[in-house]
Amino acid sequence: MGGLSKTQTGYRILGFLVLLGSCVRIFVCFQHNPMDYLWSDPLRHWMNGVAFPKGGYTGTSDPILYQVYISALHRLTADNRTLVALASAVLSVLMPWTYYRAAREFGLRKVAALWVWVLIAWTPSLFTLYHYIMMETLLIFVEGVALWMTARYLRKGGGTAFLVSVFFWMLACLTKPTVIPLAGVCLLWSWWKKAPSLRTIAAALVLAGVLVLPSAIRSKIGLGFVAPFGNTWLTKIQHRSGARTIYVHFYHSSREYFHVHSHSSQYDLLFGSPSCYIEPLWPLSHWEIRRAYKDSWTTLTVNSAHGSGDWENAYNSLHVGWREWLAQWRENVVLFLFAPSWPETAMHEWDGWLTYVTRWMWAPLIVFVLVSNVGEFRRRCFDLVPVAVTLFTLFLALQNVATTEGRYRKPVEPLLLLNLVWAVRSNRTVGAAMGEIANP
Repeated sequence: MGGLSKTQTGYRILGFLVLLGSCVRIFVCFQHNPMDYLWSDPLRHWMNGVAFPKGGYTGTSDPILYQVYISALHRLTADNRTLVALASAVLSVLMPWTYYRAAREFGLRKVAALWVWVLIAWTPSLFTLYHYIMMETLLIFVEGVALWMTARYLRKGGGTAFLVSVFFWMLACLTKPTVIPLAGVCLLWSWWKKAPSLRTIAAALVLAGVLVLPSAIRSKIGLGFVAPFGNTWLTKIQHRSGARTIYVHFYHSSREYFHVHSHSSQYDLLFGSPSCYIEPLWPLSHWEIRRAYKDSWTTLTVNSAHGSGDWENAYNSLHVGWREWLAQWRENVVLFLFAPSWPETAMHEWDGWLTYVTRWMWAPLIVFVLVSNVGEFRRRCFDLVPVAVTLFTLFLALQNVATTEGRYRKPVEPLLLLNLVWAVRSNRTVGAAMGEIANP
């Protein structure tokens, strides 16, 4: 009876923390109304949604699903501030719950899964984000649902469950292609563990094709080439050029019938990464990436009549030696581990300040989780959670295609907290894992 009483007390405490964390999340969205932060990227995302399905160059360059969400939000709320805040609050409250459901489906007991919910609900960077109009607000929610559906398929099997999993992973990829490697790992793992029939695989391919088709057609009309997950050339060129700012003069060929470009046949864009304007190690160091020291520019002229040709030519003209490649890679690793996540780290707001100072937790958490996972792998114990989190974290940390921002860490943050609970419940400690690595 004593044990039962202790368990029930634990449930009540964790349930109270979940409830209180949910209240904080709702409060944040109403205290800092998303409609008060429509500038820079939040303004771009909002206007893309308002203009959808048009949107011109910026709309067709960005992934489509968040634009669909904002378009629906704009039309259903008529831009009412209270309703927009309510929608953000609902999304914020539901997001941690999806990872709780995933944890339960993966086999964690209720107490452990509740700890996942509590940790995600109370992490500042995962609730401050929701008073902004940013793709990550939808991304990490859909990612949680997709992970839940993957675990559900691994538990029960069946063609329908596999198709549901594919559906939500496709939605996540169409929100932001950053999660494509994670989706690939989860779907390949599902195929390996519970091989679906050829008919189910064929249906999944058709489903994926149907989901990407609207974005593929829209990008072909607007950009001149097929880019169903968005135009990645801009970030690739900015990173490889070593310039702080890119100036793009975009011409598009006439598509009057489709009315994709509603204003003019030309568009000028200034593009720069927030990582070029920060000191990621402050207050310990004033170190900055090298391009932050000088006001350097790269100018591009792009015509959609040439398809992706102008983009490819511009990228191929950037000859980067191995020393420069390694220098950019080292900078990216530091940024991934320590950079604040823009724009939700505004120091003059209490939640932004909390997000900024607690960014230091991610580097030691990443080390702990990865060391714990490696120790588990050395014991030939492989589960999807540690495998997927390890591969996805290493991919994001070690990529050298785009200049890393603290925001790029966002999709892995709830996964790291899930993996943390997984590691603790599996009795994995840093000392034990390090001992196995040192003494194979």
